[in-house]
Amino acid sequence: MSERRRPRFECWKCDRRFHQTVDIRDDPVLLLECPFCGALAKADLAPYRGRTHQILRSDETGFTISELHLPDPIPTQNRK
Repeated sequence: MSERRRPRFECWKCDRRFHQTVDIRDDPVLLLECPFCGALAKADLAPYRGRTHQILRSDETGFTISELHLPDPIPTQNRK
């Protein structure tokens, strides 16, 4: 299951801020490209995850969600 959001990021190289639609449910590390300077960047969302909740359905299937407390803007770093 995916959760798409459009948070604001701050480029590690040019310090400009930009929005990008990303899927925040799967991998906590997002790989991005700054639309202004073209720098390749990554944003690690793992430090912003809070408590985890398990959602169960009546047929015993379910999924797990995590609280996410994202700063505005989300800082990025060099994608080396």
